[in-house]
Formats: sequence, C-alpha cells, structure tokens
Amino acid sequence: MEAAKKFHQYERYLRTLCNVLGFDVVSKGWKKTYRTYVTIFLCGQYFLWMVWSIIIASDTFELLKSLSFIGFFFQCSSKMYYTITNAPHYSNNFAGLQESIYTAHMDGTEEQKTVIERVITVVLLATKATTVLFTSSLFIFSFYPAYMYFVMDVKVTIFPLYIPGISIYSAYGYGITNSLHMLIAVYGLLGALTSDTAFMLFVLHFISYGELFRIECEQFTRDLSDYGEQWEQHTPEYESFCRDGMRALYRYHQTVIEYLTSLQECYHSICVFQVASCSFSVMFNLFLALTVRFWVEKGCRRQFKTYCFDFRLTGTQRTAS
Repeated sequence: MEAAKKFHQYERYLRTLCNVLGFDVVSKGWKKTYRTYVTIFLCGQYFLWMVWSIIIASDTFELLKSLSFIGFFFQCSSKMYYTITNAPHYSNNFAGLQESIYTAHMDGTEEQKTVIERVITVVLLATKATTVLFTSSLFIFSFYPAYMYFVMDVKVTIFPLYIPGISIYSAYGYGITNSLHMLIAVYGLLGALTSDTAFMLFVLHFISYGELFRIECEQFTRDLSDYGEQWEQHTPEYESFCRDGMRALYRYHQTVIEYLTSLQECYHSICVFQVASCSFSVMFNLFLALTVRFWVEKGCRRQFKTYCFDFRLTGTQRTAS
C-alpha cells in the first residue's frame, strides 16, 4: 500500500530526529541516554545564561532583551518534562495507529485506502513546510550577526544572552559565544521540528480513525440490509451476525476513544504552555521592535505565529472530525 510507504518514510524522519535528541519515545521501552541528558543540559544552560544576562543588564531595555526568548525556554522545558512523563503514551499511540490504520488495512477497500493516503500525504506536506519554515528562521538568526560583524564591523550575538566569564568584545569571546548560541539554536530547531511534526502526526491521524470508523459503520449497515433479506429476524444466524458486527464496531470505537484520551493526556498541558508562551512572546517582541527596533522580532514573530496557527488548525480539524 502506497500510504504505508509514506508512513515509513515519515517514521524514518521522525525517529532520526528523536534519536539525535535522545527522546525516541515512540519506540517501546524507551530509556534516557546520554543524548537525553545533553539536551536537558543545554536547556538548563540557556536558562542560566538568561539569568546572568538579566543580572548584568545595564538598563531596562537590555533586561527586556534578555527576556525576549523566555517563551522558547518555557516551551522547550515543558515539552521535555511532559514527554518524559508521558513516554508510554507516545509509544502506545504510535504503535497503535501503525497497527490499526496501516497494517490492518493493507487489504482494505479503495475508500479506506484513499482516506489513509490522504491523511498521511497531508502529514508529509505539513512536515516539509514546517521543516523549511523553521530552518529559514535559523538562517535569519545566524545571518544577521554575520552581516553586522563582517560588513558593519559591529558585534551582535545570535541571542541577546551573555555567557559568564566570556566577553563578546574580544574576537575569541565573540566567536565562542556565537558558536554556543548556534549550538543551542540547532538543538532548539531539532526539538521544535520533532515535537511539532509528531503532534501533527498524532492529531491528523485522529481524522483517519474517525473516517475509518464511519466507513465501518456504513459497511455494517449495508451488510445488515443484505443479510436481512436472506435471513429471518430473530433467527440464530441473524442474531449471531448482528452480535459479531456490533462487537467489532464497539471494539473499534473503544480504540478511537482510548486514542483520543491518550492524546489529551499527552498534549493538554503542552498546548496550554504553547499557546500562552506564544501569545506572550509575540506581544513582548512586538513591544521591543517598536521601542528599540529589536532585530530578532521578525523571526520570532513568524515562528510564534506559526506555532499558534499550527495548534489552532489541528484543534479545529480534531473538533470537526
């Protein structure tokens, strides 16, 4: 089935990102590795740099600039915490949709295959668009300091954060600071891609579950009408057919409910943190852009708006489904 090939293509991409970060929670029996602790350590370092930058801020606007990326910290830390806490749910959901949607419908009807392929195609397109958008944001963050340094001879760091014991006014200090900032930015990019593409996968596949359940109900209705013409009602054969059909529908319906309940368990708190931090960060960075012409506001604004649009769109689709 073509849809199964597309799903495995997406799985390879997602698992690669998860392995780099040390958060391969979609696999059974996942355990923390040194890569997990490296990711957590870098997030902690980012927070320490932010605190240090606040302490040494020379004026109010410098202090506000140091807080301009606080939304990223809350997003990253909340996602890591809830991902570790709900790791079994992620692996069960991933294995469940792979089994219930792709493996179980390898020999399904054309209508079933069309529904499955349509959803996984949307997932792949959304993943590619998100990858391009986030990668372009990383280039924006890195291009401006390079331009200012080589063309304007002004030292500007990627993030408005200072590292204790390192001065950006020396050539070595400036290079080390921007190198560490770039490392944080790359890890942040990978983390955002992993989290958001996995979110889109799980939420959009709820549409597959709903559509496949609808097809099963319609098929049972047609079969019930056909068999009703062959058998008398209240006969053992007719009752056995109805009982088996209703049992299959009930089990599938329970699978859908369990999947949705597990999704809410995984993403409810993350969505609250995401929407709140995005809304605050957009407002905060627009304020900095209007008052001190803070250069990162365009990249921040685009990414935060994309976050909000992503969650609004997938939430609407889930509600409609």
